Amino acid sequence: MTPVTPDLSSSLQTAIELLRNARRTVVFSGAGLSRASGIPTYRDADGLWKSQNALQFSHAEDLARDPSGFTRFWAQRLSVIESALPNPGHAALAQLQRLRPATRLVTQNVDGLLTQAGGQDVLELHGSLRRWRCDHCGNRSGPWPFHRCLRCGSHARPDVVMFGEMLNAGVLLDAQVAAQECDLFMVVGSTTIVYPAAELPQTALAHGARLVTLNVEPLPHLDDAASAVLRGTSEELLPKLLAGLG
Repeated sequence: MTPVTPDLSSSLQTAIELLRNARRTVVFSGAGLSRASGIPTYRDADGLWKSQNALQFSHAEDLARDPSGFTRFWAQRLSVIESALPNPGHAALAQLQRLRPATRLVTQNVDGLLTQAGGQDVLELHGSLRRWRCDHCGNRSGPWPFHRCLRCGSHARPDVVMFGEMLNAGVLLDAQVAAQECDLFMVVGSTTIVYPAAELPQTALAHGARLVTLNVEPLPHLDDAASAVLRGTSEELLPKLLAGLG
C-alpha cells in the first residue's frame, strides 16, 4: 500500500491553529533541527554512527581505555559545534518561546544552539558538549586546558550522556512534567526511538495533548496519532509556522 503524503498547506494551517490555541506547548527536538547548521546527525547515510571513531569513544569507559583518543575525538566534535551557528529553525523556536512564554523547549541535541538562538531554560536531555567535567575529582567549572583538569591532572570529559549512562534525573523529570501538563506537543527533527526520551510524546498523548510531528522522514509510530504531520526540514517549516501566528 502506497503511503499517503500529507497535504503540507493544510497541515501547516492546522499546526498554526493548534499553536495559536495552545496554553502550554512542548517542543521536543532532535538532530534534524541542527543539520542545517552543519552538525552531523546520527543515523543518516552520512551520520555520526557510521564513524568507527564515534563507536569507539561513545561509552564512558572509553576514557579510561584510551584517554588520548577519547579526548581527541570529543575535542574535534566540540570544534565543529563551536563553529556552528543557529539556523532559522532554532531562531523560530526561540521566537515561539518569546511569543508564548509557557512554551518549553526539550532537546536531545548536545550542541547548545537552541540556547545560543535565544531559547530560555532549554531542557538538554543528553547534556551539552559545551560543558566539560572531571569525574575523578568532581570539578565541573574548569578551566580545561587541553581538556585536562587543572585541579587533579586527570582527563576531562564532555558533560553529555554516553551509552550505558542514565539521563540526568532532574532534567528528565522536568521534561516528563512538561509533557504531562502541555496541551500541545511538537516533535521536530527527531526519530523518537531513543528511550527514555522517546516516551515523552506518548506521555503527552496519554494526558490529552494534541500532537504535531515535523520530520523529513515519516514517523509511523507517531504520525498516525498526530493532529498535523509536517513533512520537510525544520529550518524551512518552523519559520512558516511562526509567520502564520502573526
